Amino acid sequence: MVYAEEMESTQNTAKALAEKGAEHGTLVWARKQKSGRGRMERNWESPEGGLYFSLILRPKISPLVLASLSLKTAQEVSKALLKAASLKTKIKPPNDIYAKEGKIWKKISGILIEAAGNETSLFWLIIGIGINVNNQPRLESATSLKILTGKEWELEEILTQVLQEMQKS
Repeated sequence: MVYAEEMESTQNTAKALAEKGAEHGTLVWARKQKSGRGRMERNWESPEGGLYFSLILRPKISPLVLASLSLKTAQEVSKALLKAASLKTKIKPPNDIYAKEGKIWKKISGILIEAAGNETSLFWLIIGIGINVNNQPRLESATSLKILTGKEWELEEILTQVLQEMQKS
């Protein structure tokens, strides 16, 4: 595991490590990101209190299944939030997770998957996940576990639950 209180981006750090040969299962985790990002290079606000991590994998899978991995990962994160916080969510394909705040569905998590390989195999795969846990998102269209439950959460508890769900599949 590579951990920092703050880093530019867990995804960028994980990518650099993967290219240098980091082991399958290496976890890169930061309490805060200066330049978190999502799909299409969109910025992801990453203030303290959220859970931001990237997981380096070296799976023996065909590159043809990459398209389905975002949805599969979103399902695993949704299961983890249900188990940890009894939070029902919905997935907005391909990579966002929403939770209901009052009558409105708001974004609680985003996923970014990047890979390197060739036509027949992957060299590495990085799954980046950001979950609003104890932070107060600035966007009205976003929410957090703390807002929804009124409770402060241990980030390690949510991380462990997500990793357990990912390990099952």
